Amino acid sequence: MHLLVNSQGRLFYMFLKMTRKSNSAHITALGRRLGIAADYWDNFGRRRRTSMAAYRALLTAMGVSWEDPEALGRELARWRLRPFDRLLPPVCLIFSSSRPGKIRFYPLCPPSGLQSSLEIQAELTAEDGSRLTWKTEAAPRSQAPCRGSRTLGFRTRLELPLPQRLDMGYYDLTLRVKGRGPAESTAARLIVAPQRTCFPPTLEADRRLWGLNLPLYALRSEQNWGIGDFSDLEETISWAADLGAAFMGINPIHAPAPAPEADPSPYSPTSRQFLNFLYANLEAAPEGQDSPEARAIFASPDFAALKSRLQAGDLVNYPEVYRLKRHILGLLYRAFLRVHGPPEAPRSDRGREFGRFLIEKGDSLTRFGQFCALAEFLEQPDWRRWPPEYQNPQSPAVAAFAQEHHFQCGLHRYAQWLAARQLAQVCRHAQTQSLPFTLYQDLALGAAAGGFDTWADPDLFAHGASMGAPPDAFNPKGQNWGLPPFIPERLRESGYRPFINILRASLPPDGMLRLDHVMSLFRLFWIPPGLDAAHGAYVRYPARELLAVLALESARRRTLIIGEDLGTVAPHIRRDLGRAGVFSYKVFYFERTGENRFRPPEEYPYPAVAAVTTHDLPPLAGWWQGRDVAWKESLHLYPQPEQALADRAAREEDRRRLVEALGERGLLPANFTPEPQPAPACPMEVRDGVLEYLAQSRAALLEVRLEELFCLPEQQNLPGTVAEHPNWRRKMPLSLGEMRRNPAPARLAARLNRYRGREE
Repeated sequence: MHLLVNSQGRLFYMFLKMTRKSNSAHITALGRRLGIAADYWDNFGRRRRTSMAAYRALLTAMGVSWEDPEALGRELARWRLRPFDRLLPPVCLIFSSSRPGKIRFYPLCPPSGLQSSLEIQAELTAEDGSRLTWKTEAAPRSQAPCRGSRTLGFRTRLELPLPQRLDMGYYDLTLRVKGRGPAESTAARLIVAPQRTCFPPTLEADRRLWGLNLPLYALRSEQNWGIGDFSDLEETISWAADLGAAFMGINPIHAPAPAPEADPSPYSPTSRQFLNFLYANLEAAPEGQDSPEARAIFASPDFAALKSRLQAGDLVNYPEVYRLKRHILGLLYRAFLRVHGPPEAPRSDRGREFGRFLIEKGDSLTRFGQFCALAEFLEQPDWRRWPPEYQNPQSPAVAAFAQEHHFQCGLHRYAQWLAARQLAQVCRHAQTQSLPFTLYQDLALGAAAGGFDTWADPDLFAHGASMGAPPDAFNPKGQNWGLPPFIPERLRESGYRPFINILRASLPPDGMLRLDHVMSLFRLFWIPPGLDAAHGAYVRYPARELLAVLALESARRRTLIIGEDLGTVAPHIRRDLGRAGVFSYKVFYFERTGENRFRPPEEYPYPAVAAVTTHDLPPLAGWWQGRDVAWKESLHLYPQPEQALADRAAREEDRRRLVEALGERGLLPANFTPEPQPAPACPMEVRDGVLEYLAQSRAALLEVRLEELFCLPEQQNLPGTVAEHPNWRRKMPLSLGEMRRNPAPARLAARLNRYRGREE
């Protein structure tokens, strides 16, 4: 078939010359075949066309040749024949039902069509290693059209019925087809998935619930080391249960770069497949008692003073926290090996448990340990700046390093085990507190360009492009997140293995998972290097198959899926997400009618999470005061100064509309009148009224951020900034004990429980 493609490429190139199309038109045609959209409609109702500079840069990022006409012709021919250059596509999808499914395949046939039956040998290998083999024949059907060029060869589409109904899961499918000509054989991944993601029984009969969402790093307590940890999370879950909440949500807890000065953003991790060990309570690890060195440190006045200083800071001191936890981690792992033995020869139940964890995580965790050890050894967490011999994880140099630094590599695997055990304990604790959901986790959109995920699978990523978002009302300059996107076709060729691993690392059993920027399952905004966000372009992804994988993993973990569908969203995306059972994410600020009034509670959809705000937006107190407008103006985030004036005027009008909406539903005291401008602190009556307004909504779930409980004005993250704003570092002003003793949350919870009471 390669000869066919090469010949087709030469003839197709001649055709291109004869038609005298411009080189730009050929580049556009190639880009569209690779999923680059020709245009999109922005949030201001304007049509944005993809520039030629964007096409060229994004094709280069995908590793596609376009620079000279002959290479361009070959690429166009190759992608034109792509659906028919193999017997099976890389992924076959069947939705589970009571009947066996069918697999489409594409055998070669002569110009006159298939004249005789095909002999077919098929084999399916399930995830547990069991096999199903069968032989059959496929008779040609006269109405089945042949595809392709009349002179170069043909493929036609036929269907292969499966001999039995298959359970949900992933299968390796091999197919061998023989007719009059030479036999063809190929392999593919078969996915058998449910039509929809998990809908938990706790929400049956249109039940409505509310819960909390908090920045885990921001929690203060007497036991933590200056950053909230999983022990703090357990205590907060107990408090939430006392209030009547049904769930507890947290920021992404993916692994950061293994360095003290790492980017603190939970949305720019080194890996989405592993956990942030900084959230582990190391004093709770049994090895603390087995290590004389660790015991001496824990009992020392210097440690008590350092711990007190880290707790007292208004911002999380990530470098000091990292150095302290990393030092103690080394002592704990050394004690673990001495007492429980190495994983290859464990001497206790705890040692055997660690060994089972390593087997379950497999080669990926082994590579992660090597990556972290290399980053520390080279004092550089960005693998792109490493010596060339270490940039390939399969190189002899990496293998030699791992053998020489066996302890350091194992230490990071041990850290993952500690974090995973404590996270599992958090989920068990939520169940003991009778919460309907174990945990509400957040999945970041991508991983850092120089992080572990791109080191482990570099060919899957477009390293010459960044993910982002086009300009909108809240971010007039657009957003460039600096994260490399998956190349759609290569992700599909991998059988979606990285996506599956990421989901398995993130889905809390019997919990909820929120997918940040869920539109990425359909299309993703790519920004070429050297261009701003306004000059990016959308790239399409195989949404049907990605949604099937999501549904399958959701069903296995019994996890409700929530999609953060904010920003520029095409109408069909929300429709398809709804059909797949993915809950929408409704932010109060954005839910408006055609007259720009706040949407009435009864008009919210049921399969949705209602929230006042997000981590990228101000809490209600900050929104009321215009803190976000002031920050953006002071940091020159507005393209034109007059936009700041317009935003201030719009916010004043929004405050008026808000008071009007709450008053119409009797959610404000009689004769309530807000203070004149400039707006002072948000009145408690407004905060309570807004949350009760959302509690009355039809949305199944109400998310109340911890900042809303105490009317805090500052947002966790200000998009478009890095060091200019204390992103992901600001702590809560109250400790956990002080929050529990404060009567205001209980009063607010009582109002919410009237609409969304949790059954005990």
